[in-house]
Amino acid sequence: MKNIQTRNQKRARLVFENVRSIENSAIQKKYGSISLSAATLMRTAGLVQALAFYAAKNEKHHLQLMNHLESELKDMGILTLNDQLMNRAMDADLTTYMRLTQETIALCQWHKRFAQSVLKAETGGEEL
Repeated sequence: MKNIQTRNQKRARLVFENVRSIENSAIQKKYGSISLSAATLMRTAGLVQALAFYAAKNEKHHLQLMNHLESELKDMGILTLNDQLMNRAMDADLTTYMRLTQETIALCQWHKRFAQSVLKAETGGEEL
């Protein structure tokens, strides 16, 4: 019998594995802090703007979150193996951009949940 999972189950599994893989406690704290606000930033600023903000910060925890989101979108079949999230989002037509945004925000919501439960992140921590 084939194991059938919902999209949310797949998202949860992928995000949990990525969050759990962070071993450095200093990175865990910073990663957890930005994970709490990632979905909100993407909703208010837009996907490309949020990704550009993280890239401009050029700090390990920001880049790691971007890499995790990209790999999760690839594993979900939203991006191809050759796609880079930032480039794909910038070049996408409206329908594709909306889907990318929706899927990325859904993943960010799981990042927030696991940041709270696994990394013990709390609001009021480090700013973006």
